[in-house]
Order: sequence, then structure tokens, then C-alpha cells
Amino acid sequence: MTIKEFPFNIYMTCILTSIFLAIIYTFYHLKKDKIETRLIWLSVFMAVSFIFVGGLTLTYISNPKEIGLSSYGGAIGLIIAVLIYEKMTEIKSIKYRYIISIPLLYSISKLGCFLAGCCYGIPYKGPLYVYYPHIIQEKLFPIQLLETVSFLILFLILNYIYNKYKNNTIIEYTIISGATLKFLLDFLRYSHIKEVISLNQYISIILIIIANILLIKKKTKALK
Repeated sequence: MTIKEFPFNIYMTCILTSIFLAIIYTFYHLKKDKIETRLIWLSVFMAVSFIFVGGLTLTYISNPKEIGLSSYGGAIGLIIAVLIYEKMTEIKSIKYRYIISIPLLYSISKLGCFLAGCCYGIPYKGPLYVYYPHIIQEKLFPIQLLETVSFLILFLILNYIYNKYKNNTIIEYTIISGATLKFLLDFLRYSHIKEVISLNQYISIILIIIANILLIKKKTKALK
């Protein structure tokens, strides 16, 4: 499929839509948990602020000339926000819903990348190839769409598991599964052609290690 040039605001529209949907999801479940409304709104303010700060910061660190929001920066910012909020309010249930929503955030935001023509895939001439004539004269793998579908499925699975079992290790499993998926899919990005391990993959490895350490500690503590 050929994607003609879209204005840059299509990218930001998808980013804001992803944040809006994640807020609706989180707000709905926190109200079901009978969390006070004003406390939920405070958490929303903190979460959104940290998403943008984290996303812009990591984008600047990785490439000062680039404009956009790093998905990993936004996710890390959100995690930091909810952990700080938990310390402030001692409401532990909030962090579970916010962190489960990260795959949903990432899924919808990648539609912005697809339409804007950024984060595109490796050269590819098979079915469903993407062509951005205003950006690069090659047919490309539709990695952004694959990420959208993969992370949406991951979100639905994690949400189902938590709703059914209320497992307190859902955060660690969310981080491990999301980071693993991100690590693998990054091989299909055009930017990865000249790299053995990309910045996204280094971050994935770090997050997987940290989450596994926390998971082992939780399980060891539960056995005592």
C-alpha cells in the first residue's frame, strides 16, 4: 500500500488518542475499585505529565535533532509516575491498571507512526508492503501495523489475566512480555539494519532483567 504524505499532527493525534483510551480504561477500573475520583484525576495528571516528559527526554537523548515521543521513554515515565503516586497515597491498586495499559498505549500510538511514515520497517516486497514515496524509495515491511496488532493482543491477554486472577505479579509479567516483544520486533525496523543491538533493545534487556529480579523476589517472599 502507498501512504501519501500526512501532516505531522496525524502522529500527535494518534498519540493523544492512545493516552485518552488508556485513561478511560484506567479510570473505569479504578472507579470499580472504589478509588476516590479526585485521587484518580490526580493520578491521571501525573501519569500524562510523566509520559510526555519521559518520551521527550529519551527522544532528545537518543537523537537531539529528532522531534517526537519515544515509546520507551513514555512507558518508563508512566511507571515512575505511578510508583511515586503509590508512595504519596499508599493506594497500591492504581499501579496495576496503569502499567497494564502500557501495551494499549503503545499499540494505538504506532498507528501514528504508520500514517506519519516514521519508525518504518525493513525493505520488503511481500504482501501488505508499505511504500512512502515522500520519504524513501523502497517498499517496506509494515512493522508499525504488526506492532499495533501484537501489542493490542498482549494488552487484552494481560487485562484478562488480571481481571480473572488479580495476580500481584502482573506488573512484572507485563514488563517482561512487553519488553520481549519490543526486542524481537525491533529487528524488523529499517533503523536496525546497521545495528547489532539497538537502543530499544538495550532498554528491553535492562527492563527484562529488572522485572525478573523483582519477580524472583516476590515469589521467594511468597514461599517463606
